[in-house]
Order: sequence, then C-alpha cells, then structure tokens
Amino acid sequence: MPASHQGLVCSAFGPVRDLQWLSQPQRALGPEDVRVAVRAASVGFMDNLMARGLYQLKPDLPYVPGACGAGVVTEVGASATDFLVGERVSFLNYFGAFAEEIVTDRSTLVRLPADMPFDQGAAFRLTYNPAYFALSVRGGLQSGETLVVTGATGGVGAAAVQLGLSLGATVIAAVSSREKAGLALQAGAHHAVLYSDGRLRDTVKGLTGGRGADVVLDVIGGDVFDELTHCVAPLGRLLVMGFTSGGIPEVATNLMLLKNAAVVGVFFGGWGIGKNAEQVRALNDRLFELASQRALQVTIGHHLPMHEAARALELVVERETIGKIVLHTEG
Repeated sequence: MPASHQGLVCSAFGPVRDLQWLSQPQRALGPEDVRVAVRAASVGFMDNLMARGLYQLKPDLPYVPGACGAGVVTEVGASATDFLVGERVSFLNYFGAFAEEIVTDRSTLVRLPADMPFDQGAAFRLTYNPAYFALSVRGGLQSGETLVVTGATGGVGAAAVQLGLSLGATVIAAVSSREKAGLALQAGAHHAVLYSDGRLRDTVKGLTGGRGADVVLDVIGGDVFDELTHCVAPLGRLLVMGFTSGGIPEVATNLMLLKNAAVVGVFFGGWGIGKNAEQVRALNDRLFELASQRALQVTIGHHLPMHEAARALELVVERETIGKIVLHTEG
C-alpha cells in the first residue's frame, strides 16, 4: 500500500471552513526536493486569502494551504545533498505546510539554530523575514530615524517593532485598541497610538515635532493608508506591505512629490520564496544572530493541533488574536 500522510486539503476556493483534513499520498522527490516531517506550522493572513481564491497566486487545485513551518529532514533529492536526514529546518513556501509532511525545494529551507524550538522556527521566518526585508532592504531604516508600524501587535507588525528597536529607531506602534497599545508598549515601542480614533496624522505629527516619520510600514491599507501619507517626513519612505482592512488605497502622489518621499512596495514572497536562496539565508543568519542575543522573539498567542488548521485560518482574520497562531503535529 502506498505511503500516505494527513493534511488540510483545499479542493475549491471559498470559505475556509470547507477545508478538509484528509489522507494524502506521499509525493515523490525531484532532484532539488527535500522531504520534511512537519513539527509546527505558522498561520498567516496570506494563507487565508489564498484558500479563498483572493491572493495574487492561485495554486492548482487541490492543494494543501500553509506557507511556513519547521520540522525534521527525512529524505533528500539527488541534488539536495547540502541538507542531511535528521537536520532541523524551517521552510517558507507558498503552500503545503498544514500537513504531517511537506516536499519542498531545497531553496526554501534554512537550518534552525540548535536552541530554537520548532514553534519559534515555524513562526520566525513568516514574521521576521518579511519585516527585515521591508525595513532594511526596501526601507533602508537607519539608526536615529523614526518608524511607524501599523498592525503592531500582529505577527509581522510585532516583528517590525522589535527589528526597528534593534536597528536603533524610535518606534511608534499604531494599533486598533487600547489593549493592543498596552501590549505594544510592553514589547518596547516608544509610543503607541490608535489608528482607529481618526487622529492618527495629528498624533504622529505631535510625537515627531511636526516632521513626521522617516519610515512608515503599513499592513492595513484603506483609510489608514490615506492618513499615513500625511505622516511621512520629508525624504521619508512609506512601505506598502498589505491590506488587511480589505481596502486597496490610491496614493496621493502630490503629497509624496512635495515631500520628496517614496512609496515603496514590499512583497517578500516575490523576492524570497524559492528565489535568491543565498541572500535569504544570509538574511536569516543575521536574524538568528539577533535571536541568539534575545533581541528577537515571536509572540505566539495560540497553539492548536495541526488538524484544526481550518479553524486557525478563521481566527487569523477575526483580528482578535495577539501574536502568531502556531499549529503542531503530534510527532
């Protein structure tokens, strides 16, 4: 009887509650592939959008959702011998993580530090990789600059707050509630402001002496983005990273022109998932170094068994969770 494993299956794009936990045949390895026994997987907003058919990438159906996870190498392809059976790794792909095992290209893998548990390894790359790419690679954040982060208690937002602090920036966390403001301050943000009170631009201007922020990282979009265009300092950078509000805004280019400011797109997946493998590994080496110094730590708000992945995908859009949701296998 052919080998099989369990996984969450999307047979048709639509409500995530329709996804099913089913037996899957074991996939054969190509020469560049590595088989990983999944121990933990991180749940992201992208995973929900993709399963509903709302993401820019639409995988062939049926498919297994889940972009990022961690586990143990169990088999390697003929050309993937730089990884060894038994090694602990993290993978970042577009799909396949919400299962007991995944077959993924070697370019998606990095080795986990010996002292990093699987839950941190699963959540770390899905949060810190895009946050570091945004702030350092695309935003050029420098020590002494001011950074505004929206959604600052979510996965990527919380990572951006910590990275901003480690890079020497003054960090302003923009959140939706007073409870989240308190959490952002506990995490080290210098200031926490509400983007839901209609006073975002005035508050940020007040905190920056009327100048605005050098770098603004936005994952919300919609009306919040419109407010943020007024929060950017001269020669500032407004980083467009997502639209969790559902609204895709238009840019007031006249404001950007007058400030000599830049609107910068940030899509880590288009740069770092299955591409630029050596640069991605170098990026992770730097992040793991910071993690070893206890400068970085993913906040995990929910731990669920892997077979409850469909429920986790519903939780991620309810915007009531703090930190990441991580799924665990029993292995």
